[in-house]
Amino acid sequence: MNLVIVIVRVLTKSFKSLLLLALLSGCQRDNEPLYTYNIPEQAVDGWSVTPADSAGMDPARLSAMMDRISSIPGHNIHDILVFRYGKLVFEEYFEGYLYSSNPPGSNGDYILYDRETDHFLASVSKTVTSVLFGAAMKEGYIDDIQSRLVDIFPEYAGILAGNKEDITLHHLLTMSSGLAWDETSSSYDNPANDVTQLFLADDPLEYSLSRPLLYSPGDEFIYNSGTTNVLGAAIGKLVGMTLLEFGNQVLFDPLEVQGGKWQRLPSGYFFASGGVFLRPRELAKIGQLFIDDGCWKGHQVITPEWIAVSTDNHIATQGRTLPAATGYGYQWWITDFNVNGKVYKSFFAAGWGDQYMFIFPDEELLIVMNGGNYSYAGSISFYSLVEDFILESIVE
Repeated sequence: MNLVIVIVRVLTKSFKSLLLLALLSGCQRDNEPLYTYNIPEQAVDGWSVTPADSAGMDPARLSAMMDRISSIPGHNIHDILVFRYGKLVFEEYFEGYLYSSNPPGSNGDYILYDRETDHFLASVSKTVTSVLFGAAMKEGYIDDIQSRLVDIFPEYAGILAGNKEDITLHHLLTMSSGLAWDETSSSYDNPANDVTQLFLADDPLEYSLSRPLLYSPGDEFIYNSGTTNVLGAAIGKLVGMTLLEFGNQVLFDPLEVQGGKWQRLPSGYFFASGGVFLRPRELAKIGQLFIDDGCWKGHQVITPEWIAVSTDNHIATQGRTLPAATGYGYQWWITDFNVNGKVYKSFFAAGWGDQYMFIFPDEELLIVMNGGNYSYAGSISFYSLVEDFILESIVE
């Protein structure tokens, strides 16, 4: 994986409107279906493909999802991929703007997304960092998840004083450090935003750890990108290499990731909470580890024990940050879907702009969805697509 610089090109609102009008000019007539289901194309990337009905899914319901999306202007969906029983059964891409970080969430080039497009994953990166933590435990670099930060970073002992001495790796993984953090009250290009301060700070770890302690560690969930970056730095320190070097060695290379990039903070640390770009099929390989006991093509990346503990519901989120979730694991959100009286248990990764990876382990179902809703909410709920179409398509 190689770091690249994203170049900004902001298009005018009027030009964007003209593009949308052009896209919507071919409207559906008399409610006739516009979409016919096709088996995804076989590619040389390690994934096998299969028809939806062979995987116990109704292709007509998946087609209805596409018709629904086609009827909604401004949906800003970039891709939807569905995997079941370890095979790709549905794959569609849409037109949209590339992500630009200058300013964050602005529009880059207008493109047709495809399977070779590295997509900005925003906070799905947190889940990737958690997977690397699990790999570090498997490789023996980390042996105690209850290790205190002050013991890992004695250079910050002056900050990690008082009750902050009790903050552990477990607290970072579960967003329960108790440290104050605010990245929702202002935009990401506003200096008042704590994430913006990570990019401005000479030492982002010092900045994150110096926030006031609002609760005793372990007592309350506070969504905190700063502590995920501390977690990424802890992994790097304990394994003796950069986060990306370690990621290439234990995750990206074994999964045969051909695309991808990972953004750095100006201070030099990799942006562990939000800087990963991956192709959708490559992100899905990471998710498939959590269905196949931590293995990909015979290579054990993480252990079944890590999968169980990292996807357990460690702390109630109480509707904070992501109302659809009821709990939080180790950088995984936890929720249940209820479809036609059946409860589908799931854990999922989520990121700004509508980046999602849903995993339903009992159904051996994996869904990757990416979007571009950075500045405003989209006109269709990604959760509704999962609940009303994808889960409803399951026939066995």
